[in-house]
Amino acid sequence: MHVKLEKPSFLGIRKYIFLWIVFAFLLFSTGGFIYYKLIYQPNQLASQPPPLQTVLVRRGDLIIFASGTGTLKPAKEINLAFKASGEVTKLYVKAGDQVMKGELLAEVTSPDALAKYTETQHKYRELTSAGAIASAQKAAAQDQINVQNTLNYLGYLISPDVLYWETQITGAEQTLKDAHAAVEKSLLDENTQKYLKDSEAYLGFAQGQLSEAHVLYTDEYVLKNFEVRRGDRHILYLPTEIQILQARTALDRARNLLKDSNELYKVLTGAPMPENSSSDALVRLQQAELDYQNAQAVLDGTKITAPISGTIMLVNTSVGNPFNTDVAIILADLSQPYLEIYLDSSDWDKAVAGNKMNITFDALPDLVFCGKQSTDFQSAQVPPMLAELLGMASVSAVTALAVSDGGLQVEREIEGGIEYLSLAFPALLSAEKGLNVPRKTSIKGVMEARKKPIDQLTITLNEPPRVEMIAINSLERAKTCRFV
Repeated sequence: MHVKLEKPSFLGIRKYIFLWIVFAFLLFSTGGFIYYKLIYQPNQLASQPPPLQTVLVRRGDLIIFASGTGTLKPAKEINLAFKASGEVTKLYVKAGDQVMKGELLAEVTSPDALAKYTETQHKYRELTSAGAIASAQKAAAQDQINVQNTLNYLGYLISPDVLYWETQITGAEQTLKDAHAAVEKSLLDENTQKYLKDSEAYLGFAQGQLSEAHVLYTDEYVLKNFEVRRGDRHILYLPTEIQILQARTALDRARNLLKDSNELYKVLTGAPMPENSSSDALVRLQQAELDYQNAQAVLDGTKITAPISGTIMLVNTSVGNPFNTDVAIILADLSQPYLEIYLDSSDWDKAVAGNKMNITFDALPDLVFCGKQSTDFQSAQVPPMLAELLGMASVSAVTALAVSDGGLQVEREIEGGIEYLSLAFPALLSAEKGLNVPRKTSIKGVMEARKKPIDQLTITLNEPPRVEMIAINSLERAKTCRFV
């Protein structure tokens, strides 16, 4: 095998050297460009002083203000309603009227309320009539006689002396109890201390007298009153414990009846009703009075009177319409209204108590905006109907609006062009797309707006409906099928 070795030529070596020189040049150029852009040029710009700027400065006050939107609200607003259901018979006011406190506003007829009032009135008057007063007085007199009779009978059984000193001891025990209470309130008072000692002394004295009365009862009273002679025999018929207990019970019952009859007579003659009374007659009288007052309140609820002086804001009923206990009239005091405003949270630090405030009311007075049409029947009838009821001029499908002195200039699109209209206040406009461009709201504003209350009002027109819907029927489609 033969191998032939050849030396590299000079031209091949030059080719490789040229390629390496080109590669090194490109690498150096790229590195220099990167160094110039990322390091050298920024350092040069940073080391240069900023260019000077001039501005015109004037001396004056720096005004920092915050603005917001709000609603003017009355100082007091009251919802008025009937307390009884029925048919509205009289309506004396309308929205916008000025009324005085106590003025009658509306009436409703309620047969049930009238019948209940008549029934409870008759029952209460029967229990408080002159005949009822005379009966109570007679019952009190009879109860007084019964108390005296039962007291005499008990005195006969246990002797008048024993009964007397038992009564004295009962009173002395209550007096001693009162004396202890007085001493607890004023320990250093000499008069209360003397009162306590006298009460204790008299209680001991009465107890001693009662003991002597028991001795006399056994030695003398029994022999004089319960001894019976039968020939040569002497027989004692002593009262039993059961007889004495029954007599004491009868006396307590007679005293309670006398107390109840006296309280009833006093109440019927003008005294206040006692608290926690157990008398059946007083309980019946109190219940009858309560029923009568409730029926009177319900009957008074068939009339609405103004609790304050103010302005009628809404009338939610009409004559001839049935009505329940919903809100019928809204009355407001507009003498001292207040402004409820919405201020962005970023401006809260600028709202300081005591700072001056400039209030600009709505730039479009007596102007009502409505939507174009509803999404159910799309008849677009509400705006012109409302304008007719309010007595205002109306323009539908407004796309542009301009305010001038004493009037409005509006535009609306019609078929084949744009219509320009001019009208005076007050006016009602229904909006078309393009009338308003909603402003962009921040996410924070959207979140805060979700917490704002939305006032919902319910109104009822005072005029009866002129059109009545009888029924709605779907179309009947014939179901036919033909095979081919």
